[in-house]
Amino acid sequence: MMHTFLITGGTGLVGQALTRLLEKEGHSVRHLSTQKGASPGRFYWDPQQGYLDSAALEGVSHVIHLAGANVAERWTTAHKKAIVDSRIQGSAALETAIAALPDTSRPNVFVSASAVGIYPNHPDHLYTEEEGHPQGFLGEVVQKWEASVDRLADLGLRVAKLRIGIVLGKGGGVLDTLLPIFTWGLGAPLGNGRHWMPWIHVDDLARQFAYLALTDTATGIWNGVGPYSVTNADFSRTLASTLRRPYFFPYVPAWALRLLMGEMAQVGLMSTRCSAAKWEAAGFNYDYPTLESALKNLLRK
Repeated sequence: MMHTFLITGGTGLVGQALTRLLEKEGHSVRHLSTQKGASPGRFYWDPQQGYLDSAALEGVSHVIHLAGANVAERWTTAHKKAIVDSRIQGSAALETAIAALPDTSRPNVFVSASAVGIYPNHPDHLYTEEEGHPQGFLGEVVQKWEASVDRLADLGLRVAKLRIGIVLGKGGGVLDTLLPIFTWGLGAPLGNGRHWMPWIHVDDLARQFAYLALTDTATGIWNGVGPYSVTNADFSRTLASTLRRPYFFPYVPAWALRLLMGEMAQVGLMSTRCSAAKWEAAGFNYDYPTLESALKNLLRK
């Protein structure tokens, strides 16, 4: 059965991959955009003002909420506010617009991005979806974000949340930052390199979003990660090897990262080892289960 999807953040790295996947499977996809101007399949919204073009929801069965200000920018006071507000206000605008519809015209499903940042930094603990004791700025952001999404269940929608890890893809995300450095042979682990990185290939992540949207029994929280987290040192070594570049610098001191990036440096130094057992139990098969397979797919084309 074909469905009509409405996606926020559809022009981002994950949104583009998800759109390609859904359209390939024959579904109709619409995007919400903060840019005015008519174009097929794109509708205007202004989350800050709580505005959403009501035509965007006509005939929509599934909503996937990906939009949010980029966490990987320096955390000024203003940007920290934008990180929180963009997520909460987006959920609220969608909730208001859906609540205004008759029960019979509402979407059936609401799937939202979330983040593994809700899990506290830990050197070796394996986090499952049942855990999540937020600490610090990122943890508080995710806690508020997920709470804003939970209100959609009160409108009769099936709600699922995907706590996304480190997304590997072309044209955005962590690889865009690291590739110039590693291509020049200047790659090195961050800090002591022992912190865990819960990575996932963007195409597998898109398939996880599609699974949650299209599986009637899928609700609640899921970890949007690959089956095998790796340490930062292993990630760096594998990236250099895949690029066939030298890898001999010992490490980038944590103090240097904090000096350059301020509070946001914690994003690159956090140790968050996440379980994908829930996906295994669901019978989900990864196209890129290992870091080597993911990087070869992305970098050797």
